[in-house]
Amino acid sequence: MPTMQDNVQRVKRFREVKATLRTAHHRLLVGIDVAQAEHVVQVRHAHTRIVGPTFTIPNTSRGFTQLWARIQQAQRATGCREVVCGLEPTGTYHQAVATFLDAQGATVVLISSSVAYWNRRTQDGTWDKHDRKDAANCADLLEQGKILFYSQPDGPLAELRPLVKCLRRARAELASCKARWRTTLRPALGPMGEPLPNRLRAELPAVLQAWEAVAPGRSAQPKGRLPLGLATACADLGAQVTAVQARIRAIEAACTPLAERLPAYTLLRTIPGVGPTVGAILVAEIGDVAWFTQFSQLRKLAGLDIVRVQSGQFAGQARISKCGRGLLRWALYQAALGQARTAAGRARLAALKAKRQGDRYAGFKATVELAAKVLRVVWGVWRSGTPYDPRRMGGLQRQPR
Repeated sequence: MPTMQDNVQRVKRFREVKATLRTAHHRLLVGIDVAQAEHVVQVRHAHTRIVGPTFTIPNTSRGFTQLWARIQQAQRATGCREVVCGLEPTGTYHQAVATFLDAQGATVVLISSSVAYWNRRTQDGTWDKHDRKDAANCADLLEQGKILFYSQPDGPLAELRPLVKCLRRARAELASCKARWRTTLRPALGPMGEPLPNRLRAELPAVLQAWEAVAPGRSAQPKGRLPLGLATACADLGAQVTAVQARIRAIEAACTPLAERLPAYTLLRTIPGVGPTVGAILVAEIGDVAWFTQFSQLRKLAGLDIVRVQSGQFAGQARISKCGRGLLRWALYQAALGQARTAAGRARLAALKAKRQGDRYAGFKATVELAAKVLRVVWGVWRSGTPYDPRRMGGLQRQPR
């Protein structure tokens, strides 16, 4: 059985396929609708005809063998030697079949979920959705060349990515805890427009006290002043926050040793604002900068590309797309906040705020723009393979700890 290709070969092959998918007729295109129990498959001779009826295979090793046997049968019927398989990522259900097909020598690519959503309605002029239509939709998008690169990292990067996903889930859980405190429990203790009295603040768990400013006056001791139901709810939230924060610290501690085994991590750590956790996230989310040919592709991955709705005389306000990987965007924002603690960073942030006078969100927007500039520095440092040079970036230097 052929061995899996490394990512360098896969990127090169992907670019060749994407450049010729719209015009080449010598390929066999396989659209796969992925699900938990079974996959639906449609095979096409590119820009020529559908080869056989749409069929279903179980999501098992035996089912994958049946799929490859059907593909080989279609190859003999059409004379096509190249096989391109396109699938829409569904959770992690697609990974097993994608790995199998890649090992057989097929070119495996991804179909964007948003592109598949809008293209599905053009298939037969109806609004319905079913598995057979989704498989045909994937095959149709293959013919149009609307595909994405499917990376299969190995080594430390393959171990780092699951950790980063766990970190993302833990931080999302912490954010939900903060939202519960801000919208449910805190309003029950007193008006939100004024500090919580010290006699009530003293009744809270320590992690919740840290979220509240100390009110003027003497400090107080806990004396059980809260009603039983409210006290129990605060104690429950405090225990949940403590557990989540401990998980986050453990995951961050596990990420750093793995990231240090990657050469890019050492380079990114020379950039002001990029700490151990942020550097590990950047490496895990980007993967390999060689997968991108232009900076605009990396900016889209982070969701920091500028979009605007325009029609006739109407022109909407320019904003960032917020597409791509949210955790990457969060890491860049944190790096921008860290960079703003340097003297040169503060000056740059002040200049970005100055051009937005009168905007109530000037500070936030200026930080987002600074995050985009951090991404530009990440791109330059990583691609050049040289450490960050403050002389080329207006004197921005790492702050000593």
